[in-house]
Amino acid sequence: MRKLRKYLRRLLISIAYMGLIVLLISSFSNRVSPLTNIYLPYLGLFFPIILAFNLLFFLLWLITGQWKQVGVTLLVFVICGGAISAYFPLHRRTKNVPEDCIKILTYNVMRFDYLKKHTSDSPNPIVQYVIDQDPDIVCFQEFAVSTSSKRQLTFSDLQTAFNRLPYCRIDTLQFPYSSQVFGLAIFSKFPILSLHSLPIKSNFNGSFIAELDIRGRKVCLINNHLESNKISADERTDYYNLTKDPDTQKLETFTHFMFQRLTPAFRIRAKQGELISSVIRENTHPYVIVCGDFNDTPLSYARYKIKGDLKDAFVESGSGMGITFNRHRFLFRIDYILHSKNIKAYNCTVGRLKNSDHYPVWTYLQFQE
Repeated sequence: MRKLRKYLRRLLISIAYMGLIVLLISSFSNRVSPLTNIYLPYLGLFFPIILAFNLLFFLLWLITGQWKQVGVTLLVFVICGGAISAYFPLHRRTKNVPEDCIKILTYNVMRFDYLKKHTSDSPNPIVQYVIDQDPDIVCFQEFAVSTSSKRQLTFSDLQTAFNRLPYCRIDTLQFPYSSQVFGLAIFSKFPILSLHSLPIKSNFNGSFIAELDIRGRKVCLINNHLESNKISADERTDYYNLTKDPDTQKLETFTHFMFQRLTPAFRIRAKQGELISSVIRENTHPYVIVCGDFNDTPLSYARYKIKGDLKDAFVESGSGMGITFNRHRFLFRIDYILHSKNIKAYNCTVGRLKNSDHYPVWTYLQFQE
């Protein structure tokens, strides 16, 4: 009996140490390009599950009084602290936000819930949300307006609705419907001095760099919609059904299929992230804001490259997982607001409006002298 207990104890410790090793690798997996190693991005993708596995062992060691194992696990948690805080920051909300802050909102609007008209009697929930939030700057992804039907949302409707955001620029992207203007957009209370598309080679995705005059400060703002994973609605439904009723054979088939889908998308975003990173490095503006739908998690290579020396507003001032995608139990934070170190973020928040497949993200930003 003693031998059995000793064997089980050694087995548990071995499994726990393997879990810690995987946790360490996943915590730094974003340093390696998917163009070099395609398996590491998946460790970053499943980081919350890997962390939860190790937390269970940590609780077991606490309950059983295995203090050596408690110490080793805590040490690994400290080493992985950057990754943990990127996924699970914890901050109290600031009650009195400084008056000189600006409020910026980024939102993948899914063509405004597929071009629902906005009227005073029947408002478009997405448009109304933006109005109610009263931001100083709004960056849209999957922005679209109708050019052929007044029964759908038009640019004139948005100009009227966003009358407190008089400056607007649209960066049009390739789209199959000629009856719609589609792309990235920015609405602002501050003058937009220039806007240029970045050479992101992708259907329906892109990035632009804009220069704004914010109270006399020249600010560089980059709005992004990086390569999507091309997962169809039916495929998302299959995943959702598997989470409710796991089936080993179906799960194996689906996992293989998802690997085929995700792998090329990881690689494309890696190249896009490197390009945007080089644009940020070459930028000469003292203040930089980068936002949008990265379609990648906090421990992804694309986000790591784009972030560089920038700060993540949610990591600096948000709390929780900050899940921004809201369909079919794909529980990930893939929408971001990043900013240079001479800007301070307050109360970064993920909204809970479900009329798009993404939640809106907004924060207050204060420019430091």
